[in-house]
Amino acid sequence: MTVKRTFILFLIMIVSITMLAPLIVFAEDNTVNTVDVPPKITFLGDSIAAGYGLEGFTKKDPYNCASYANILAEKYEKELDGICPFTMVNGAVSGDKSTDLLEHLKSGELDSALNGANVVVISIGGNDILKQFRSFMSKKLKLSTKSNLTEVVDQVSDLEGVLDDLSELSDDIDTALEEYETIINDIVDIINSKTDALIIFQTLYDPFAKVPAAFLFQGLSKDKIEKLDSIIKDNAVDENGNEKYLVCELYEPFYEKGMSLTNMASLDIHPNAKGHALIAEELDKVIRSRKYSCAEASGEVAQKEEPTAASVKVNKDAVSSDAVSESVSEEITDDKKDEIRLVISALAIVLAVSAAIVLIVTKEKKK
Repeated sequence: MTVKRTFILFLIMIVSITMLAPLIVFAEDNTVNTVDVPPKITFLGDSIAAGYGLEGFTKKDPYNCASYANILAEKYEKELDGICPFTMVNGAVSGDKSTDLLEHLKSGELDSALNGANVVVISIGGNDILKQFRSFMSKKLKLSTKSNLTEVVDQVSDLEGVLDDLSELSDDIDTALEEYETIINDIVDIINSKTDALIIFQTLYDPFAKVPAAFLFQGLSKDKIEKLDSIIKDNAVDENGNEKYLVCELYEPFYEKGMSLTNMASLDIHPNAKGHALIAEELDKVIRSRKYSCAEASGEVAQKEEPTAASVKVNKDAVSSDAVSESVSEEITDDKKDEIRLVISALAIVLAVSAAIVLIVTKEKKK
C-alpha cells in the first residue's frame, strides 16, 4: 500500500502542476498598473470636439490641429510612456446633433472607438440649439454664416418686429431641448452597453455674451444654454443617486470671453486655439479625479487611431495597426507561455522519473 500511495502522490503532483500552468501564464502576462490618466480615451460629439475652425483641421483628419483632444492625447502619451500603451480616438463629427450621435452609436459605427476605452468624452447639444438660431438668422434676418459683424448690426437695427419673432425661436429651442434630454439618456445607456468606460459630458459655453453684434440674442442664448447645461447636470445621476457620468463645466470658464476664446469676430461660435487649451485644462481636472488601470508596456507603441473620409472618424488603417500591435503582443505572450510550459513539462518528467525510481527502489528493498 505504501508503494502505491507514494506513486499516486507523485501522479497527483504532476497533474496539479500541469493544471496550474494556465494560471501561472495568466499571472505572468497581466501585470497591471494604476495610472492617473486613461490609456485609451475616446472623444465623441460635434465640431467642438472635432476641432473645427482650428488651423490644420479637416473633416477627414482632426488629428493635426491644436484641439483639446489632441492636446490631451499628446500630454497623456508622454505621461504613460514606458508604463503602458496609449490610444486616442476622435469620433466627433462636425455638424452632428444629439440625434446623429445616437444613430452612430446604434449602428455600431463607433464600436471600435468604444472598445477598450477607459474614458469617453462627449460634446453634444450645441447644434441642437444652433440649428434653430441659424434658421432664424437666414429666414428672419436674411443673414448667413458668411455675414460680417457690420452686416448683422445693420440688419438687426433696420428690422421691426424681430423681437416678436424671438418668441417663436424660443419655443422652437425649448422643443429641441425636451428631445435632447431623452436622447442623452439613450446615448449613455448605449455607451454603457458597449463599454465600462467613464463617461464625461461637457457643458456648453455661451459664445454670445459680451459680443456687441450679438446683443439681440444674448438674453435668449444665456437662457437656453443654461437650460441645456442644467439638463446635462441634472441627468448625471439616476433616480437613486447613482452616478451615470461626470460633468466638465465650461460655461463659467468661457463666460463673457467669447471674443477672446472663440471665433465670434468672424461670427463663428467655435473655440479658437486659446479656447481649446482652456477646455483641455478643465477636462484634465475631471479626468484626473479618477484612477485607471492598464497592462504593463511590452514594447508596444502608443498610437492614435486615424480618421476616415466617412462621417465617423475611425480609420481602417488604424484598426489594422491596432491588429498588428496586438499580434506582436500576442507573439511575445506566446513565447512566454512556451517557456513556462517547457519548464513545467521538464519538471513533470523529473517527477515522473523520480516516482519510477522510488517504485523500483521500494520493490528491491522488499526482495
